[in-house]
Amino acid sequence: MENILEVKGLTKKYFAFTLKEVSFSLEPGYILGLTGRNGAGKTTLIKQLIHPETASGGSVIINGMDAKADPIAAKQEIGVLMEEQPFLTDVTLEMNGILLGAFYERFDMEKFHEYLKRFELSRDTTYRNLSRGMRMKFQLAFALAHSPKLLLMDEATGGLDVVFRREFYYLLQEAVEKEMVSVIISTHVTEDLDKVADYVAFIEGGCMKFYESKEELCELYRDYMRNLHGEAAGRGTVKLEDVIYNYDKMMDRKGAAKE
Repeated sequence: MENILEVKGLTKKYFAFTLKEVSFSLEPGYILGLTGRNGAGKTTLIKQLIHPETASGGSVIINGMDAKADPIAAKQEIGVLMEEQPFLTDVTLEMNGILLGAFYERFDMEKFHEYLKRFELSRDTTYRNLSRGMRMKFQLAFALAHSPKLLLMDEATGGLDVVFRREFYYLLQEAVEKEMVSVIISTHVTEDLDKVADYVAFIEGGCMKFYESKEELCELYRDYMRNLHGEAAGRGTVKLEDVIYNYDKMMDRKGAAKE
């Protein structure tokens, strides 16, 4: 299956920070959890995927299209959910769809209405009067209405309560299965990625430290715990927080075992 996203050597240099030659790919219908400490480069990476023409080096291919060579066309393939979005605050959700949806060739008002109804949002409500959680739902409805191939989420649910996050990620997974959209979720809340991620990437100091399937990471952690504490220690549920915390030790032990 052809990858929806292929990133090779993506670099962005700032005065005091550099995103360094990040490379990875993502298949259709999969969710990548992007995590790391504050300031590690998560938001920088998301911004460079949205605006690859501003990168210092490397390439971004979205749905077979060179996003640096034709950024306007590439943006048709991307849906974005961020804490701040350029929606019209004093007009209705319906009017936001009419006015801003015009920028997307595939924007479908009927589909937009269906998602508003599914997410329990009134089309007559103004964006300003939405709670933060409802704004996230609206952003998802708007994004899905123009049938993107890739959804980018940058700390979209940070600060929201656990009940809402559970509901939101259920809606997201439902959309992924229905639309076969690929998703990158940038978050420091690893509990969310425990539930929804197929792949996990960890960024540290502007470098991608690892990019693995969640299943492989969890099995690596189970092997590590078995070797340390016996067979029983390798059973049960694995939390990504523990995997990330022990990653270097796991890799050192794995390397030593091969020797």
